[in-house]
Amino acid sequence: MNKFFKVLSVGALALTLAACNSSATPTKDTTKTSELTLEQVYEKAVKRQEDIKSASAKAEVTQEAKMGSGDKAEKFTSDTKMDVDVVTDPLGMHFSMTTKAPDMLDEGDKNNEVSVEMYMNKDQGIFVKDETTDKWLKLPSDDFDSLLKETSSAANAKEQLEQLKKFASDFKFEQTDDAYVLTLDAKGDKFKELIDSEMKKSLKDLNLQENPLDNLTINKMDYVLYIDKETFDTNKIDVNMDLKIKVEKEEFSSKMKTVVTYTDFNNLKTIDIPKEIIDNAQTVAQ
Repeated sequence: MNKFFKVLSVGALALTLAACNSSATPTKDTTKTSELTLEQVYEKAVKRQEDIKSASAKAEVTQEAKMGSGDKAEKFTSDTKMDVDVVTDPLGMHFSMTTKAPDMLDEGDKNNEVSVEMYMNKDQGIFVKDETTDKWLKLPSDDFDSLLKETSSAANAKEQLEQLKKFASDFKFEQTDDAYVLTLDAKGDKFKELIDSEMKKSLKDLNLQENPLDNLTINKMDYVLYIDKETFDTNKIDVNMDLKIKVEKEEFSSKMKTVVTYTDFNNLKTIDIPKEIIDNAQTVAQ
């Protein structure tokens, strides 16, 4: 069943943004207006990302999903919360995630939760907590680059901004007193090619015999960026997806809401792994 979650989890990051020549429309009660265009705001937001050496992020993902159809359909929900701290120099990360999925997890799982906690430091290595034994493991250093890439992007909006480069006419560009609000309604066939490239990256290790995009229906895809009007930090990204897909003759539908909030830009100096973890972790052989 994890296969289907992976298939549907990648669509949100496949959308793109481009320049627009008009300034942002003030929302109700906005008194502090800016004449910057979408192109100017976008360029400043990207440039700001280049200056960020550390950041924190909190992500909340809620999902209502169904596999199959009719009376035999299986329905399940999940609620995931994630916290990430990342420092680029010296390179390090602290990552924690908790998922509640009462319809999917084994009855023996405590409170129907699955948790993951990880520390990564270029000099000290990778440490992961084994929730079943409540002990820490030290993973092979060869996994450092791949694990860092998969997890640290959650605390850095640069990747998302770099992917947002097309379809200016599809964006609504608004402003409040404090933020620029960029909204995209990404429903439509023209977005399938964009999602396709991201899905192929995610599905390459699943050995599927068919391309899921051949049977993908996007009922809803809303993508919202909140960019600070003074600092041009990307403070929040909201994504709402309603998708239906067939994978290996199974029909799978999902309504997913993702909210990622970014904070503490350039406040963290290092990711310090507790000495107790380093001293007592069991080394996992390569």
